[in-house]
Amino acid sequence: MKKLTIIILAVFLSQIVFSGILYDFTYQFLKSRKVPEQHAIVMAKTLEEETKIIPNLDPLLALAFGLTETGFVNTFGDNGKAVGYFQIHENALFYVANFYEDVRIFRKSLSSHSELIRYPDWQLKIAYRYLYLTLKNVHKWDITMAISAYNGRKDRYNEYTIKFFRNYSDVINEYYQFSKSYLAKK
Repeated sequence: MKKLTIIILAVFLSQIVFSGILYDFTYQFLKSRKVPEQHAIVMAKTLEEETKIIPNLDPLLALAFGLTETGFVNTFGDNGKAVGYFQIHENALFYVANFYEDVRIFRKSLSSHSELIRYPDWQLKIAYRYLYLTLKNVHKWDITMAISAYNGRKDRYNEYTIKFFRNYSDVINEYYQFSKSYLAKK
């Protein structure tokens, strides 16, 4: 019984430590990319929350998508059809809303898709959940195809996937360096 209690406690504490690191890293990462203070705070909090909803998806993937899509600029793309840091299309919002009630309610509160530009937290939620859903339901956990499809491509290997994996590698490296110094301070 003591071993089980120790294991449960160790798992719980590791989640607390990871969560604190993830929030702090995400905030610092976004601020270093000139994301406005309030957006950095809300996105760091949201990413931490999303890891509890979807625990089997690396949260650093979301940061790599923001880098790859816009370099973390909250903008309109694809002639106004893509919105925000993660370039969310209306069909992605609709797809995610079919699986998550909170997104469905949020979607109904918008008078137009372009309003999403004002909600960086929802942009991140939708992008993160969209990646998860397409990995699981469409691409059968083929990460390369899911990444390529995020950008509207049908081929597995292309310039977008190369750019994405380069950014993902950079994010992982930054996270590793950050976590070493973070843990050294504890």
